[in-house]
Amino acid sequence: MESIRHHVSRWSQQDLSTLAKTALVRLPRAVPMDALRITSREGPQPFRLDLPSRQAGRTIPLYVFIPPTTFPSPESGESTPDPGSFPVVMDYHGGGFYLGSCLEQAPFCARLCRELKAVVISVDYRMAPLDKFPAAIEDADDAVRALLDPTYTPGYQALREGIAEFFRAHWFAVLQAKATKDERRANRVPMPPPVSITLDTTKIAFSGASSGGNVALNVGMHVPADLGFPDWPSPIPRDYPHPVPLLLLYPALDLRQLPSERTRHERMPVVKPRKPGKQSLDDHLASTYVSRELAAHGRASPGLLDISTQLHPSAKILLILSGLDTLWEQSEAWDAKVRSEGRGADLKTMRYADRKHGWTTIPEVALSKEERRTRLEVLDECVKFTSLTWAGRDAVGVMEREDGDVVNAQGKEKVSFEKARVDQEGDEVSLDSRDGDEQEGRDENVHPVTV
Repeated sequence: MESIRHHVSRWSQQDLSTLAKTALVRLPRAVPMDALRITSREGPQPFRLDLPSRQAGRTIPLYVFIPPTTFPSPESGESTPDPGSFPVVMDYHGGGFYLGSCLEQAPFCARLCRELKAVVISVDYRMAPLDKFPAAIEDADDAVRALLDPTYTPGYQALREGIAEFFRAHWFAVLQAKATKDERRANRVPMPPPVSITLDTTKIAFSGASSGGNVALNVGMHVPADLGFPDWPSPIPRDYPHPVPLLLLYPALDLRQLPSERTRHERMPVVKPRKPGKQSLDDHLASTYVSRELAAHGRASPGLLDISTQLHPSAKILLILSGLDTLWEQSEAWDAKVRSEGRGADLKTMRYADRKHGWTTIPEVALSKEERRTRLEVLDECVKFTSLTWAGRDAVGVMEREDGDVVNAQGKEKVSFEKARVDQEGDEVSLDSRDGDEQEGRDENVHPVTV
């Protein structure tokens, strides 16, 4: 009851305009997990694990995807499934730090889980307007430390025990399904022993779309003391010796720009001018996450950090760009920055000029045939990049040789990416993208772009 009162008290401190707008854009979070049986039919379906955070009494919801496993016979005395050791991918959903949910990422996470035979952990970090910067990044840090740092007492053991307990419950469900009706009625189905599993921390990866891409890049960055914050190292130890894939899908890398201040492609819908002094819904809610002053901090805008000294030496990056997206321009600037600051060999960029922001997370029913095809292609490329990196191969070099400067879906002819700017953002909010970057109509052709 005290927790409910505290929650109500926090919401009551928000102005009515913010409350109404937040309620509107958060409606998709009310969708139950059972809906994944429709939107992510192939599975696996996740289970929820509440991870203790750095703050006593507060937990971080994790949605955990477990790959198919085979369990031993209970009579064997064995407690380790096959496989018993799992690589780990940690994923962060998009939403501009004020909306979005882990369930939107479920088809992406489930695909990585199936194809990589990895445990995939989707982190439901805190969001605005209640929890401002750097709350989301702190939650991401806590989740990574629970994975990698044995001295992190709030979460290291809790993460492993929670996953092992799910395996045990799943094993028992398998035994129940194999038992006869009489055995089940008489409670003669044996409870299996505690399961022994290993999270293989020599094979880790981090992924995120939109604002989730911001968080995923944050994981791999060391941020020096700035704007009142102390030195903030990456939660991945500096001496971690294994390559770490960072899968960044149309990421938000520079939060100094509000949505209405970003460049819009000329083929994106033109938005109506706003009345002087009136903010769009997106601008209003984006500004509740981080102040304009703190937006320049490296943890808010990781695209501003020095790549040569602050990007983790083991990071290997796959950057996916969507052309009909106000985040394209800052991602292109960051691509050039990475190459000019000496880490171009660790970056593979793939550009989809005719795809709108968020198309890899939008339910398939709302996508055109070509959008569905390129969505699957992106998932394939993420799997390939990760598996090559974990195998110790040069994923960037291999994929550059296979794809060349542009991905196969975009052909080989090159055209320039023309930009158009509008003065003010309109009223619309895109529930798939958080950026109002909805494509007008759906093209069945993907246009190539200059690299």
